[in-house]
Amino acid sequence: MFKYLLVVIFMATVAMCTAQDCKNTLKGKITDFHNNKPLELAQVYVEEQERTYTSNSAGEYQVNNLCTGVYHLIVTHIDCDKKSIEVIVNQDKILNITLEHHINELDEVQVVADVHDDHATTQNATRIDKELIQKYSGATLGDALETVPGVSSLKTGQGVVKPIVHGLYGSRITIVNNGVRLQDQEWGTEHAPNIDPNTASSIRVIKGSSALRYGGDAVGGTIIIDPARIISKDTIMGNAILTGQSNGRGGAITAGIQRYKKSGWYQQANITFKRLGDFEAPDYILSNTGSQTAATRLAVGYKQFEYGLSAEYNFYDTELGILRASHIGNTADLVRSINSGEPAIINEFTYDIDVPKQEVIHHQVALNAFKRFRNLGKFELNYQYQLNNRKEFDVRRGALSERAALDIDLKTHNFQGYLNIDASDKWNHELGVDAVLQTNSPDATTGVRRLIPDYNSIKVGGFLGTQYQFTDRLMIEAGARYDHYSIDAKKFYITSRWESLGYDVRFAQFERFRESIQVYTEPELDFDLFAFSSGVQYSFKDHFDITFNVSHSQRAPNPGELFSEGLHHALATIEIGRLELNKEVSNKISASFHANYNNWDVELAPYYNRINDFIQLVPNGVQLTNRGAFAVYEYEQLDAVLAGVDISASYHIKRKETIKRTPYNRTINLTKNWISLGAQFSYVYGEDVKNDKPLIDIPPAQLLTKIEIEDVFTEGLQVEIANQQVWKQNRFPDNDYEITYAADNGNAVTETVEISESPDAYNLWDLGLAYSIKSQNNKPNLSFRLQVNNVLSTKYRDYLNRQRFYADEIGRNFIAQILYNF
Repeated sequence: MFKYLLVVIFMATVAMCTAQDCKNTLKGKITDFHNNKPLELAQVYVEEQERTYTSNSAGEYQVNNLCTGVYHLIVTHIDCDKKSIEVIVNQDKILNITLEHHINELDEVQVVADVHDDHATTQNATRIDKELIQKYSGATLGDALETVPGVSSLKTGQGVVKPIVHGLYGSRITIVNNGVRLQDQEWGTEHAPNIDPNTASSIRVIKGSSALRYGGDAVGGTIIIDPARIISKDTIMGNAILTGQSNGRGGAITAGIQRYKKSGWYQQANITFKRLGDFEAPDYILSNTGSQTAATRLAVGYKQFEYGLSAEYNFYDTELGILRASHIGNTADLVRSINSGEPAIINEFTYDIDVPKQEVIHHQVALNAFKRFRNLGKFELNYQYQLNNRKEFDVRRGALSERAALDIDLKTHNFQGYLNIDASDKWNHELGVDAVLQTNSPDATTGVRRLIPDYNSIKVGGFLGTQYQFTDRLMIEAGARYDHYSIDAKKFYITSRWESLGYDVRFAQFERFRESIQVYTEPELDFDLFAFSSGVQYSFKDHFDITFNVSHSQRAPNPGELFSEGLHHALATIEIGRLELNKEVSNKISASFHANYNNWDVELAPYYNRINDFIQLVPNGVQLTNRGAFAVYEYEQLDAVLAGVDISASYHIKRKETIKRTPYNRTINLTKNWISLGAQFSYVYGEDVKNDKPLIDIPPAQLLTKIEIEDVFTEGLQVEIANQQVWKQNRFPDNDYEITYAADNGNAVTETVEISESPDAYNLWDLGLAYSIKSQNNKPNLSFRLQVNNVLSTKYRDYLNRQRFYADEIGRNFIAQILYNF
């Protein structure tokens, strides 16, 4: 009897406790992580109850009649990433919840239909999408960038392609690879960027000095390479591209794979290999122009919206043959080459890469960490290390034939701290500091005078930028940056040159001692650099907008401009730097007028850039050496104006169609482009305002027109016909000079070396066919492309190709490509 009484008492106690425990209340407020604003209509799903509760206009929610225990909540809101929360309830409890309402930042991608300006800011910027990058998988970064209005290339043959933005190139163009500024001896006119474009998901070209986060010395512009976006779900994706081409009789293979976890962990890997033999002009082989390139990118990281860590490694290894006929023995050979109209050396096709040639290896390691703070923004810390080794091989004899004539190691450490304050709907601020430590170490055992000396440099700087959205139609932004740059070099000067230039008086403080016919110096130079940018954007209607930007930037002369002294073996020219060079000062005004209405998309983008103390490399005669007479190029400074306009327009003829899509076999009405007509025109005017004469190496006017036809004969088939018209550059300085040499009969002959005259205008036709097999989500799964460049095998020479004196450009080129996405 007593046992039954105890059981009854225990059950009554439990019932009383249970009744008491199930009166608990859970409530709180759901707000935006960034600005603490309440989120109305957010949903709180309680798994144990299988019930959903909704927040009110103040963001408040309340869950009643909860028993003591552990509960699992799933909180969602439109445009937000869902959040899972585990909560212990043993009494009335207040639980405030924040959601990442700016969830679009997780995707880190902007969708742009074609190569057109990105109008998110006042910057004159253009984005190249992934589809176009894949089209140029077997080419160079410079080749892909030439599709952007206002961008052309400075070339040394076919393998060395440097981008030119609004007439400017080299160290005036900043290249940023996944947040890391590339440091790869860009001072050389025939030094191509050591970047594999296949690692990019998109490429942004900012035509001006507005991207202050990456430096204030980008007088010409900034090229930003963005890798594949990070997504928060369990998946594996990737692609593989196989490219083959007839001209060069080679091709490329590239593959990429990305693995993502819902937990936030991810891994990315890319690998590329390219191999080409000698290129062919329409009438002859371009001997010793083959190349071989291998590139790898590995990345691992952990990313949540509020914090993340990542590590990345990039490797780039290339060997480039330099046209054998361009390596002249003396200026008499140059005269013969110009007069003959074809290379002095033409051999049978081969894949062998002989001297003269370049070998470049680039290593890049990047570490990144970030944390988002509620009601503030995102803070980042970055560290990067880069090692660039460049070797240039001359035509040498005996035991020196296999030794590089130039061998330079460039080591760079970069530290960055960055804060983006985005808690306000109207304001967005960014600020940061960075430091760059650089060491240049040329090999002293090459047996050749070092073109660039040993030096150490330090650049320390900071920037501040802000953006304010007045209304939905009006936005303004402004920013400023300061850098202090110092460079300490160790260099031997020939005594006669040191004194003839007056350096023994003007720079006597750098002289340490004299040895034989040389002066040993330790130049120490300091530059204070300031930059600012401001702009406004106004949208008249949904389809029309205008932007206006004013920028000021300053660039210190690079080591090549300051210290070069010797034979540049890739082009067999002697380059002379100037120790007294001042910093360049640029003041640029740019605007864009954009209309996207009905089937039309039109943009007009004029600009005006005044650069004081502009530095350029110009020929100024010949110099006798123990190997013969060579052309001498020397850096000079002047006041310059570069002005121009970029115009692009497209018209789309659309059609409507009804299709059925699995898995639900539902009917969808689509409006698709059927026929697209496009054109883009660029013109640059370059003037030496001090001497009233044109600047050297300014791109000629050019017009690109094309027609694209999609899904006409069968779904997935695309046809493209393009025409490029390049006019003759009639504005060039007269830098011709006379030489006297011994003719074959032994008599002395004096001739003018006509290196100033630009080549004739030319017109090229390209044809492309592409066929895509789409998957169930209507995305290309397997694609085939056949491209024919220079269909008519037109003979022409490019004014911006440094080898135009020796040979024609390449002829017809068939390019076949297979692309597989998974």
